[in-house]
This record gives sequence, structure tokens and C-alpha cells, in this order.
Amino acid sequence: MQKHALIIQDISCVGRCSLLAALPVFNACGIRITPLPTALLSTHTAFDNPHRLDLTQDMAQTLAHWSQLPLRFDLIHVGYLAGAHQLPAVQRAVDAYHRDGALLCVDPAMGDWGKAYAYCDDALLAGFRGLCAQADLILPNRTEAALLLDTPYEKGPDNPDKLLHQLRALTGRFETAAVITGVSEQDGYIGAACLTSDAAIPHVRLAPQLKGAWPGTGDLFAAALETALLLDHSLEDACGIAVDFLYQCLQNASTDQKEARYGVPFEGALGWLRKRILDN
Repeated sequence: MQKHALIIQDISCVGRCSLLAALPVFNACGIRITPLPTALLSTHTAFDNPHRLDLTQDMAQTLAHWSQLPLRFDLIHVGYLAGAHQLPAVQRAVDAYHRDGALLCVDPAMGDWGKAYAYCDDALLAGFRGLCAQADLILPNRTEAALLLDTPYEKGPDNPDKLLHQLRALTGRFETAAVITGVSEQDGYIGAACLTSDAAIPHVRLAPQLKGAWPGTGDLFAAALETALLLDHSLEDACGIAVDFLYQCLQNASTDQKEARYGVPFEGALGWLRKRILDN
């Protein structure tokens, strides 16, 4: 039976991120997607003054309609929220569909490069902590891990072992697994580290670090990892696949920052990802 994922995320019309980055990744590997958009933005926020449309009321009405349908999901992904006021709608979706073996994956979109996003207030942080406590997998970057744990953000090469154990302890659930992105254990390399409930030490996967910064890399990583999980790869293998996929995508990415704002040219690497996931 075809796998089915619910993606709770925003739509940024320009910039190859959020839903517009995640959906092609899932679809390329045969995963059926149902989106629950949280906001509509004319561009992502690296562009000046984007138009924003908060979809909180639409989320509530969509969920009310869905409650009349026999919907079931194999995975629920929670990413960008427009603010803490959307947490009740997200919790309603989690309560309705986090059952029958569905994986709840929380990617707490709150900050990057050591700084919280402007809209990330204490209420949203508390809400994401609450969602992480229910999750089967949490996927923060290093900045978001520090925010969740209320610890200082550390620059430079790092050891993710302590952070991963603290993140799993934060959830209070033995079954929860954790992944941290943006890990750089050695200079010149970057990637991700994961820790499952039955592992004592993290599994780390790195790739050569390329100069530049691009929106949507976290969305592409999460989508590739979750697709691999849905198609029966272990978390360790899925983490490696996602890191390698991003490296493949970035081979043709522009390092000019005005051009880089339009996102990662991932489309040409989707065939590589499909073969990597389905042939193993």
C-alpha cells in the first residue's frame, strides 16, 4: 500500500523551501502527500517585505472537513508555524492522526546561525517543546537544539553526543529518536547526527562543506530522511541518505547570494535520491 504523509508547513511561493521543497522529494519516491499549510508567503523571509497570509482559520476549517473522512497517515511532519496561536490546530491534527503506527516528526522551525527567528517567542518555544514531547523523531538544527534545551549556542566544530542525549531526555519518552543538523565535528565538513532509543552513541554522517548559504536545505534534508524512513530504511541509513542527497543537490548551487536566495536546485538530484532509496 502506498505510504501517506501529512505535512504541516508553510508555502513560500518563491525560494524553493518549505512545502515546495518537501513535496517533490516525497512524490519522487512514491509517497502520497497531504499538506496542511500554515501560512502563504510571497517569498521566503530572506527577501525583503514578503506578503504573508496567516492560514490559522483555514487550518481549523480543513481539519473540521477532514474529520468527516476516513483519513490515515503513516507520517506527520510539523515544521514552520506562523506563531504560537497555531499550536491548538496542530495539536488537533496530532490528536487525530498520531495513531496506528504513524510517525510524528517535529522539525521545530525557530532559528538558525545561532539566532532565533523574530517571530519565535517564549510561547512558540514552549509549544514546540510540548510537540517534541509527543514526537517519535525530532529534527532541530544546532540553533534550535540550543533553544529547546535553553543552552548557549556554540560555534565551530562540535560534539553532538551530549546535545542528542539531552534532547531525548527532554522529550521524556524512551522511544523518541533525535537528529541534529548542521553538525561539524571537523573543519571543512558538515552533516547530521542521530541517536535512537537503543544506541549509546550517535551516528554521524558528514559531507564536504560548500561555501554559501541556501534556504530550504533543512526542508530537503527532513523530506529525504522521512522518505527513507517510510520506505523501511533505519534512521542511521536515512540520515546518511539525506546528507548525501543535500551534497548532490548543492553541487550545482550558485554561491552568489542574490541567486542563492532562490534556493537549492534539487530537481536534478531527485532521480539519484529515488534510486538510492529504492535500490537499497
